[in-house]
Amino acid sequence: MSQAASWEVGEAVVAALAAGGVERLFFVSGSDILALQEAVAKRTAAALPTPSLITVLHEAPALNAALGDAMVSGKPAALAVHVDVGLLNAGAALHTARRNGHPIVLLAGSPATAPYGSMRGALDHPIFSLQEPRDLRDVLRGYVKWSWRLALQDDPVAVVARALQIASSAPAGPVLVTLPREVVMASRAQVPLDAVRRAGIATPTRPDAEALDRLADALVRAERPYLVTGASGRDPRTVEPLAELAELAGAWITDSEWRERLNVPSRHAMLDTGPPLRDADVVVAIERAVPWVAGSPAAPNEAATIAWLAQDPIAADVAAHGFAGDLRIACDPYAGISALLEAVRARQSATDRARATARLERGAARRRELDQELETAAEAVSTRRPIEPRLVAHALGALLDDEAILLDESVSSGPLVRAYHRGSRPGSFYAQSGSAGGWGSGAALGAKLAAPDRDVVLVSGDGFYGFGVPAAALWTAQRQRAPYLSVVLVNGRYSTGTRSADAAYPQGWTAKAGYPGGVFEPPPDFAAEARAAGAFGVRVDDPAELRGALQLGLEQQRAGSPAVVAVVVA
Repeated sequence: MSQAASWEVGEAVVAALAAGGVERLFFVSGSDILALQEAVAKRTAAALPTPSLITVLHEAPALNAALGDAMVSGKPAALAVHVDVGLLNAGAALHTARRNGHPIVLLAGSPATAPYGSMRGALDHPIFSLQEPRDLRDVLRGYVKWSWRLALQDDPVAVVARALQIASSAPAGPVLVTLPREVVMASRAQVPLDAVRRAGIATPTRPDAEALDRLADALVRAERPYLVTGASGRDPRTVEPLAELAELAGAWITDSEWRERLNVPSRHAMLDTGPPLRDADVVVAIERAVPWVAGSPAAPNEAATIAWLAQDPIAADVAAHGFAGDLRIACDPYAGISALLEAVRARQSATDRARATARLERGAARRRELDQELETAAEAVSTRRPIEPRLVAHALGALLDDEAILLDESVSSGPLVRAYHRGSRPGSFYAQSGSAGGWGSGAALGAKLAAPDRDVVLVSGDGFYGFGVPAAALWTAQRQRAPYLSVVLVNGRYSTGTRSADAAYPQGWTAKAGYPGGVFEPPPDFAAEARAAGAFGVRVDDPAELRGALQLGLEQQRAGSPAVVAVVVA
């Protein structure tokens, strides 16, 4: 197209997203974002670069799908929603987006304010006067890295370039651009896309050499070194050097009850095979904002040397932090882990290496013991009814190969799912990044769109599963030929309203009353809901049928149908 040609602002936005590597625009319809819809259709017809438009029936799974896409593909994803109500409908997914650590561009329409008849897209319906009572960006200031309200005088390509640059630069996260209706429907001179191509993102930060030397010295001298993992596995390159560092230094590894990504292979010899963390003499928290509860029995002792290695080692966006830190090393996790590995290798004497190897051998022996204990424990519950969650976790561990992507939103059963997971491939395990339930169905959809040749399996508790508007995600999965398997652990209870209630009020009135507010009996028929959405659905309450049902669900996914296996559990 020539420099003198014109295009709608909406098309400029879409073209700029494509130039910035956005392959999918998750879309929930609205009268204010018609220009984006038209632009994608126009550019598709003309065989011009454009994101695919992915229709989703609800904003919450739509945003979670964008998160799933970005976390698996490693590329930015985008979501377009209808004014304030669409963005508010995304709800708790906005919390997850803030903690997810991946680049997301949120595009929210904004109601027209131009007088009737004054320009294309101007005020032509009373509803516009009721939308966005205040600047929509006010609502999201605590949840996005940056926001912008597009105006007629702006260069839309430059605005999108800036949005992508900020979203993708470490620490990556969501950004927001609001799009007034009359602005995105306005015509203006077409501009080149160079602003996007040349915007660039910040290069990875390298660790401070002196601080790294001090940490390497401490690790080499340590008798009980510990690595507390978090989300370094967001960068798949970190998995191998982190595992090698643990082996070389003889450092125990723990995810401290929060495994957001696969950071080291799930069966690594040093993972969860060591002494209690409180016995550690050197602790390195790697890309982990809140690695333990300060002052609790699970926290390191006060005499331990505590180091933080992360993009943001002070966790600046966590309001109340207060964790001790003898070293805080700001760096890209891959650069930091790799440099620390080499620094430890350069410092180890033969005696140091022998001590580390002895710990590694103890870890390997304990891993063999743990694996046998896990098998024995699964066998012991193999015929119990209702089905034990342990048996479901065991069956999934046996069925899924290293190519599979497992998404865990099972909450109280999460420790079991992690314990039985066998994956070693980077990017084979994900859990949501915050405390917002309902991430799983949308994230599984996005993951499958990003990795169409891999099995994608979600395991979720029934409470969180219901939060995710699963029927909307299943409809899109069917429509887009992006099938995934959901394994729903059905017990008709929220752990917060039952187990947590018991912990806070032992033998309290809530327990005596049968846990009102914590129990939803009978639970929804999730298998029937799946069938109504055009997916495969089956309910299982017999442990003898569990393995076969899960295998059938996998086969349905591989044949092209989304599948739900609802397992009635204790």
